[in-house]
Amino acid sequence: MATSQIEVESRVTELATQAFKAFCDDISGMFGVDMECEQQAVAAETVAGLQKRFNKLVAVNIVDSEDLLGGTFRFIFDQEGLFTLGGIIVMLPEERIMSNRQNVSTELAESMVDAVGEVGNLLVGSWNRVFSEGDSRTAPTGHNHFSHRLPAFVGRPWDKSEETIGLAGDEEVYFIPYEMTVDSCPAFNCGVIFPKTIFGESSDFVPEQTTIVGQATQEETQENNQDMQPATEKTDSEESNEEPNIESATGGISETIQKMAQSSAVLPGESGRSTVAKDAAFSGTGDLFKIRANDIMQNKVTWASPDDSLQQALAKMQQTDAGYIMIGQNGVLEGIVSHSDITKAMSPYLQPIFAKWRRPLDDATLKIRIKWIMSRPVRTIKPETSLAASMEYMSQFRRRCLPVTDEAGNVHGLVTAFDIFKALLKSSSNTPAEDQTAEALVESAAAAGTT
Repeated sequence: MATSQIEVESRVTELATQAFKAFCDDISGMFGVDMECEQQAVAAETVAGLQKRFNKLVAVNIVDSEDLLGGTFRFIFDQEGLFTLGGIIVMLPEERIMSNRQNVSTELAESMVDAVGEVGNLLVGSWNRVFSEGDSRTAPTGHNHFSHRLPAFVGRPWDKSEETIGLAGDEEVYFIPYEMTVDSCPAFNCGVIFPKTIFGESSDFVPEQTTIVGQATQEETQENNQDMQPATEKTDSEESNEEPNIESATGGISETIQKMAQSSAVLPGESGRSTVAKDAAFSGTGDLFKIRANDIMQNKVTWASPDDSLQQALAKMQQTDAGYIMIGQNGVLEGIVSHSDITKAMSPYLQPIFAKWRRPLDDATLKIRIKWIMSRPVRTIKPETSLAASMEYMSQFRRRCLPVTDEAGNVHGLVTAFDIFKALLKSSSNTPAEDQTAEALVESAAAAGTT
């Protein structure tokens, strides 16, 4: 098997373990339980081998993957996991969960189908988040999108495995097993099943090459641009996610900004003379590029602790009418979250129009910790950064918001794409060309929408 293929399997294993741990943290925060998981030895398996591992009732969530990691894979939970996680989702007391684990019936299992579907939705959400945050230089796909098929399967699939869960009886799979614990309940087993073909038709499984939890190495990266630096990370777990997800704070940058950013404006640390774009629409805009970040930045910044819930962070943003909130402690910037990030993470059924369909699980999304949706590391600029450089960074890193920090990392304010638009509009009366530029930018902003 080619070395690159081994690296793909190893990286997928690493990200899968991060995603399962993120799922456990999400469940812990949402439902007030202590949930943990540990990866076990990765194995090359067949459906017959899986049957030996899971010889009672099981719950299976089928997931479709796009991009380079294209294909279908499955999450599987043993009988104890089925009733434990299903019970947590419907908010049963621990005594009732233990009773269900011990007094199993087909009818009881069938009653858990919807709850198992919700488990799959939450788990797929964790996978989407972790895989999209994976560094595009080392992640197998750069960005994946996973979609969960409903309804989930609950029962005994092995006699008709191809019909029930889409696995042929002689199919070879790449199996990553986990052991999970919830509060004082006995541990249960689960895992993720990848068909070998999902990694390539010629994949030959080499278990010694896979990454077992605790053995993953972390890459250290350095920014060549001294004026554009990620905020300092505080924890090892945060350092493992070197490239932030393309959050709403990073939404699409207008074509006009990209054209202006492609001018030969000199960035800090580079040599040469700044010139404006040659495009006729931008002739006469040279004076605008003398504007600095501290001239246009928003001075009032809203902060939240990484352990704050979505509800707490949203309340702070509403109190200060903020579109973005800085995440950190003691003035150390660890991440950033936009208003739309929070609304996307919350259940849509919390909206008044959907009130009659609201369930306890929807309210539980308000308890998700803000650190699990924040983007990190944070791309920052200095107070003296020029307007041209700020636009260059927004275009290059696909950001709509750049915190302004000093040499010590202290946050002085933030610059958003709309602060740049306002600066351009303010100066648009100077020349017809600038007026044309400003109008084009505002039209592009309206088309892109706000975040």
